[in-house]
Amino acid sequence: MAYIELEVSDVQSSQAQGEAFALILKEKSGDRFVPVIIGISEARAVVFELNRIKPHRPGPHDLFAQLADYCRMFLQKIIIWKFEAGVYYAHIIMQNQEGNSFEIDARTSDAVTLALKFSAPIFIEESIFETVGLAPSASKNDLPFDKEEEVGEVEEYDKFIKQKLEEMTVPELEDLLTGAIESEDYELASKIHEELNRREHFSS
Repeated sequence: MAYIELEVSDVQSSQAQGEAFALILKEKSGDRFVPVIIGISEARAVVFELNRIKPHRPGPHDLFAQLADYCRMFLQKIIIWKFEAGVYYAHIIMQNQEGNSFEIDARTSDAVTLALKFSAPIFIEESIFETVGLAPSASKNDLPFDKEEEVGEVEEYDKFIKQKLEEMTVPELEDLLTGAIESEDYELASKIHEELNRREHFSS
């Protein structure tokens, strides 16, 4: 079985589906991507892990990580192995201290969140990706967002936000990130995360 490695690229809001978000999983060695529709709580969990933000109290993914550590198991990888009726299916591949591996069925959003928490790779079966993978040029037309939204206006808005973020200091960006997450504006939080990563890359 052939697989393609993915990485978490973005979390975007969907005006067309109410309180829904799109988790953007990008091909690690290319430009194609897969949008996975998730809810508010799932988007929050992903953004928390992307930015290494610790909640005040442990959530379900924190509990899973603590149990895995207590049982001396670690997460090797996750595999998106099925796509049916618009739903992605994922397996979490775990390994115990004896070196034995086993898989756990999971929602894709939970699997991806745990992959971020464990710094584990994310894979999708090649046959599925060849069917559902989108090219960068298709991003504005094929994402499950409001089709009546004017692309030109969106691009101008994104350009304006990018410019404003570039003008802010790191402490200002970190404060804004906290506010964006608390107000559940995960699209803005993702843009702030990208800007912080860009500065960290150039400073290293």
